[in-house]
Amino acid sequence: MADNLIDEIKAAETQVAVKIKEAKAEAVRIQNEAASDSESKMKEARQTAAREFRTKIAHAEKEAETKAVEMVAKGEAAAKSFLESNLGKVSDAAKAIAEEVMVRYARS
Repeated sequence: MADNLIDEIKAAETQVAVKIKEAKAEAVRIQNEAASDSESKMKEARQTAAREFRTKIAHAEKEAETKAVEMVAKGEAAAKSFLESNLGKVSDAAKAIAEEVMVRYARS
């Protein structure tokens, strides 16, 4: 009976050792699968973020271009208006300066 009991204990220990080995292998497989899944999701998240960033940058560039065109048009209109409003003054001032120069240096 003692030999039989010892054999049963040894068989049970062997079965437990096999099951522990299988469980460890399964744990390693699950861990590797989780790590792979995690890396895949991180890569996908980075790609999505990069796409969104490029889209936002393109939108901002279009918006900036539109605003720049508007600002240039406003600046050109303001410059033209300033020129038209001061054109007479420039010509009067130029005439007065020319007359003064001629008066001063014509005598010498």
